[in-house]
Amino acid sequence: MGSEPGLTDLPVITIQHDFPEVISDIKNEVCLAEDIWISCYRSSSSSSNTTENRRSVHGKVRVSSNVLDHPQQTQHNLNDLISLEGRDGVECRWADDASFSQLALIVTCEPLSIPPTTVSFPSQTLDRIQPNGIECMDVAGEWLVTGGKNGQVRVDRWTTQPADTLHDELLCWIGKGHVSDLTSCQFFPSGKVILTTSIDMSARIYSIDRVPSDDHEEEDSRTATRKRMTMLNPRTFGPPHGRGVIGAGIIGKGREIVTGCRDGKLRVWNVGESKVVAEAEMSSSSSAEVLALEVGEKRFLDRTGEVLTPEADHNRAFFLLLGLSSGALDFVDLPSLKPIKLRTPLPGQSGAPIDVVAMSGAMDMIAYGTRTGTVALATLVWHRSSPSSSSCCSTTSSSSSPCETAEDEIESLSVIPIAIWQRTPAAINSLAFSEDDQTLLVAGHDGLPYRVSLVDAARPKVLQELAGYNCDPVAAIRASSSSSASHLHSVFAAGKDGSIKIWNL
Repeated sequence: MGSEPGLTDLPVITIQHDFPEVISDIKNEVCLAEDIWISCYRSSSSSSNTTENRRSVHGKVRVSSNVLDHPQQTQHNLNDLISLEGRDGVECRWADDASFSQLALIVTCEPLSIPPTTVSFPSQTLDRIQPNGIECMDVAGEWLVTGGKNGQVRVDRWTTQPADTLHDELLCWIGKGHVSDLTSCQFFPSGKVILTTSIDMSARIYSIDRVPSDDHEEEDSRTATRKRMTMLNPRTFGPPHGRGVIGAGIIGKGREIVTGCRDGKLRVWNVGESKVVAEAEMSSSSSAEVLALEVGEKRFLDRTGEVLTPEADHNRAFFLLLGLSSGALDFVDLPSLKPIKLRTPLPGQSGAPIDVVAMSGAMDMIAYGTRTGTVALATLVWHRSSPSSSSCCSTTSSSSSPCETAEDEIESLSVIPIAIWQRTPAAINSLAFSEDDQTLLVAGHDGLPYRVSLVDAARPKVLQELAGYNCDPVAAIRASSSSSASHLHSVFAAGKDGSIKIWNL
């Protein structure tokens, strides 16, 4: 597997959160100039104590109106109307694509060797989606689903693109049934069906496929009429869950799901029959609790070493990635729930609980985040071999029987560490890959979401700071892609303050 990569220190750039209001005041000539602050942080790479060896620069930026320089002209771009001048260790200029609707700066901090980095503010904010705070979120096309406190499930249409069936109205769907805090929510591949879990010992499926009869209209926080409707709840998965459900995963097209419960059990359910078809202990370690789970698809290599496409590999196979409270990872076969054989032991972990895991679109890379603010990347390489070959069967699992295919081929997995980094000691709450797997979105308890470039995954670098939060923890972050090209189009971040911020990229 190779040696574990060393911890990389990534810098942090923070900016005055009400910067858009300053720009609005200057644009509307409430004032002609104002100072804002920008703070930059970096830990000493040679130190193991991040807090005591953190270096910082606290600079100022003079934001000034240029309207007096263009008295005869009525229309200008942002760069023409407002100038930026950094001082006290920071340099600042407008990004080339910056506009009044999408403020974006390029910030440099030479004293901390921080290269030019984009700092963007949201182009849209959906306020008070969940008044008591958002616990989880997912995105599918123009729909956003959020889960909150006290069983609140809500789906919002975040864009007002024309749709004949919706008559251009703002829509809000409410899911009823859960009676306690949500722990996860996700769309099925169709984008019209939602899977949720809660600490009320249940998982539920909701549908927004048709309009029920008990809809009504309400006034939302943006003073626009929002049509509020109740979602259908065709399936509920309760007993034998004995405690709260921490999360769930959709297997393939969704005929089966898997749930993880605080009673220590993983369960595979037949969705059509609402019946458990497989059950197993969640972790090979009795002392470790499962905190995060994600379903992935096994991508095997052909004889030439190339990855088999799902079409070429007729027997599609799935697995479950588990993040443990011990700081370790577990891999489980689906739907059998048998432990997966590892070719070599996983690298030593720091012991910090793994609260979030994520899978790349190509299913060949994983990311996981810990409660102490570290994020790690690793690649997955799946192997098949005949039973006569014992070289593929090395493992650290306590189980002695390897997972086998229908043809009695032995499956094994290599997990190869790529990189590990940290910006602050705050817990990582959410991770998401972009559709092209070239960037990773990271959100945590420090309220400083950001994008990391994975073009050279072994050398991650901060590509973009997603500004706008005032020290509010960010519960979830997701990416939405345009339909015309495989690139990141929008980023959605759900705050514990109950709002969703959207950045168009």
